[in-house]
Amino acid sequence: MDPDDEGVVEAARAIRPYLDRLVESAAAAADLDRQLADELGQVSDPAAGAQRLRILLEQHEDTAWFLDKVLADAPDYRPPYHQPGYRTRGIASPPGMRCPSRQPGTTARSAGTTPGTARTSAPRFLAAGPTTCC
Repeated sequence: MDPDDEGVVEAARAIRPYLDRLVESAAAAADLDRQLADELGQVSDPAAGAQRLRILLEQHEDTAWFLDKVLADAPDYRPPYHQPGYRTRGIASPPGMRCPSRQPGTTARSAGTTPGTARTSAPRFLAAGPTTCC
């Protein structure tokens, strides 16, 4: 199996718990989860299966982001949320995601923190919204 194919399979396995946060609706997340599970259960042709998984993951902007981040983490292929430096300044959030502790359009300064200082409580996951997490 091609290393990229291995990364696609690992991304498909790793993304399933996060689908409700990355896909626009609960129904779409459940449908994608079912399709990923079906593909992951097929073992007859690993290369073709990886290609089908890639097509499924690239259908949504945020799942495509997740796939890109996992593939960039070769050879470990960890979910973006488990990669070193994920919550540090300069790591991009998926498009359309924001830090849930912030109001849309706020920055670190307007939220009452000084850029570069540690926050007292970091959010566990990102929530949908118009800004990115810093």
